[in-house]
Amino acid sequence: MAEKRKKREWPNFNTAMVLLLLIAAFTIMRQINKPITPTTNLEKEAEAVLTMVSSEHDGIGLLSSNELSEEKIKAIREFKYEELKNKLELSSDFCIFFEDTTGNLVKIDDMISGIGSDKIYVNGYPCDHLG
Repeated sequence: MAEKRKKREWPNFNTAMVLLLLIAAFTIMRQINKPITPTTNLEKEAEAVLTMVSSEHDGIGLLSSNELSEEKIKAIREFKYEELKNKLELSSDFCIFFEDTTGNLVKIDDMISGIGSDKIYVNGYPCDHLG
């Protein structure tokens, strides 16, 4: 006699739903537990610094009446690097520099590159380099 072939059974609806829910739960848990990448932290810190220095914030803000204040720039340069880093609430090194609308660095007083860490170079000079 000829053997009967077994019909292949597909998983029933309940089994398929449980499998789908497990996959969804696993995916959601991976996204929740995903570590924040260093670049994400840097982007957040850069945004925070930009917000603070582009305001009229006492001690840190560089604007006065919506214009860049040379006096405030000179005052912020008087801070020691670590003190300024703490005021800005940063964990990473930073450099604050100024450029015009075409992307060229703007030299303010005797400051060639910027305010910040000498580990960061701007136009071949350490950020805290003075002319």
